Amino acid sequence: MKIITFTCILLLFLGSQLFAQTDSLQFNSYHKNIYAELFGSHLIGGVNFDMRLKKGQMDGIGFRLGIGGLNVSSSTPDINASLGLVTFPIEFNYLYGKKRSFLLTGIGILPLYASISGMGEVTNNEYINEEGFGVTGGFLTIGYRFQPKNAGIMFQANWNPMFLRNSGFFSSWFGLGLGFGFK
Repeated sequence: MKIITFTCILLLFLGSQLFAQTDSLQFNSYHKNIYAELFGSHLIGGVNFDMRLKKGQMDGIGFRLGIGGLNVSSSTPDINASLGLVTFPIEFNYLYGKKRSFLLTGIGILPLYASISGMGEVTNNEYINEEGFGVTGGFLTIGYRFQPKNAGIMFQANWNPMFLRNSGFFSSWFGLGLGFGFK
């Protein structure tokens, strides 16, 4: 949980530094979105920063970086366990459309930090305590985005087919995003 708090504070600090840049860098002419996402590529929920890579355009190629996760624990007579996940989706995407409505397509990878501890029926009553970081697989994004021309509320609904590395496991999630778009 400390990692999630630290990373959120770091993202807010870096974001405020990026937005405070001078006009000589021309950073403020790129269209950007900061939004919270429920489900989608974060699995449960997270926060994202999205930016177009062509100055003055709301459509075209862009990228998204995010952080999210969950922490669950169970305490029953048979199992006493805790699981923590922190997701870091990284995506290149493309917006097709005009004015404020866009078809969103993207491809990305999902780095993940996981921590599990506990004991019980599943582990033959042996105590386990493991944690690690790795790239769990990839995902696609297909969806709809409504965003403001200058600054205001943005909305996104998407479908994320996902696959896990080295397992052949395939799943898909629907995601909803709500946030703020600006130049």
